[in-house]
Amino acid sequence: MDIVLCATQRCGSTLIVEDMRNTSVLGKPEEWFVPWDPEKEGVNWGEALASVERRATGENGKSAIKVMANQLFPVESCLTGVVSPRDSGEFPHFAAAFEGAQWVWLKRRDVVSQAISRIMAMQTGINHATGKAEDDHFAGNLAKGYDPNYNAGAVYRYGAILRQVTAITLENLAWQRFFESQKITPVEMVYEEVIRDDDMGHLDVFAGMVGLTDRPERKPRAMVKVGNQKNKNWRERFFQDAAKNNYMPAKPQPA
Repeated sequence: MDIVLCATQRCGSTLIVEDMRNTSVLGKPEEWFVPWDPEKEGVNWGEALASVERRATGENGKSAIKVMANQLFPVESCLTGVVSPRDSGEFPHFAAAFEGAQWVWLKRRDVVSQAISRIMAMQTGINHATGKAEDDHFAGNLAKGYDPNYNAGAVYRYGAILRQVTAITLENLAWQRFFESQKITPVEMVYEEVIRDDDMGHLDVFAGMVGLTDRPERKPRAMVKVGNQKNKNWRERFFQDAAKNNYMPAKPQPA
């Protein structure tokens, strides 16, 4: 594997994956580990890993994959009898499976907005949207054509958002522990910086990682931002509620 994208849900990773896939020279990154479950019986995980490698590889031989923090434990368990770790540390079989890869840590600076995005996706069933109904796209839970009222029925809950803020924080700490224990220094990419860069400079970074000398082609994204004013309103309300509760879970109301 040439590039391993290390992410958390709703951090903007699908946007970066679309940019990479649009170049046709930076592999075919996707969450190929989604169906991996150590409880499944009769699975040859060595063959499954080889299948991931094949599906993640483009016509020019360059490969890339995206892995979420909450996929680390099941993938590590599945790889236990497949690869021999070079060292101990966090998730050593996973690290050994991709030894020699370039590691990229994808982050979103605004963790509260990321948490709200997760809640919106859970309540609506929509994770992504294209700008036009006729646009094709690889992402799952996709709305073909963006409806600005898609989340009109979503219901605000302080506790639910706080749980996701906690989860995202822990997931990022899991990646940090993994990198530190495996002595990996990842390239860090921040969603808020990527989204503001009209020149898509991150594609040049990826190209350099895999030894490409030509500048990758830039194509307009089919995917559009799904967050809207309701997301912003929830964010402000959440911070108000967090302050009222001393940044802790809300106390149960008396019956």
